[in-house]
Amino acid sequence: MHLDKRLQAVADLVPRGSRLGDIGTDHAYLPVWLLNQGLIVNAVAGDIATGPCQAARATVAMYATADKIAVRQGSGLAVLAPGEVDCIAICGMGGSTIINILAADLAVAKAAQRLVLQPMAGAATLRRWLVEQGWHLVREALVEDEPHFYEIICAERGSGNSESGSVNTVGEGAVKEQTGPVSYSEAEYLVGPALLRDGHPLLEKQIERQQGSLQELLNNMARSERAKASAKFKEAQKLLQELEELKHSIK
Repeated sequence: MHLDKRLQAVADLVPRGSRLGDIGTDHAYLPVWLLNQGLIVNAVAGDIATGPCQAARATVAMYATADKIAVRQGSGLAVLAPGEVDCIAICGMGGSTIINILAADLAVAKAAQRLVLQPMAGAATLRRWLVEQGWHLVREALVEDEPHFYEIICAERGSGNSESGSVNTVGEGAVKEQTGPVSYSEAEYLVGPALLRDGHPLLEKQIERQQGSLQELLNNMARSERAKASAKFKEAQKLLQELEELKHSIK
């Protein structure tokens, strides 16, 4: 089995030796590949729809992993019990959908050590929600697979945004400690705090993508005098300037 670039990047953020919950598993490629590589001990592959569950069971059977991978049909994290898995992966959905899934079963989400999330849109909103709920953004990845550009967010439980504390963050065999209160600007949420911290190779392109989207928004709003006079227009202008400053700071 060969994973595409997106799923490979997700797989790279799943801690070795973990128990994985793959929500929205589709064909169960991620848990099957990780298990066959000896990188996880077992997994629950969950999906809300019958078709994907049937496809997942076929993949699990094909690779003789039914004793280690349970395929369960159900909504979001309802297929998991609190503490049943160490890592939860949710990929290929909108950021707001991922938030709704996590919020609906917070006890399950908070019992996991790590979340690996790949939103198709709304990454900034997802990052902000995670921090507000007490997760730390410990690592992030970008994947360019034309015509797609994917953002992957890795979060672990911590002290949150409103109080001091520390959290151990795991990355490629090294353990870093993040201490103190967490506070990010709107531009940082848009680009990705961990991407900025770690200097991802695609970071400049990520900033330019966000600048392009904001500039398009401003151009559309500029057609209306009322829109140009709005607070939203001014906020977008300010954010565009902040992105330009971030871009210069990484050079």
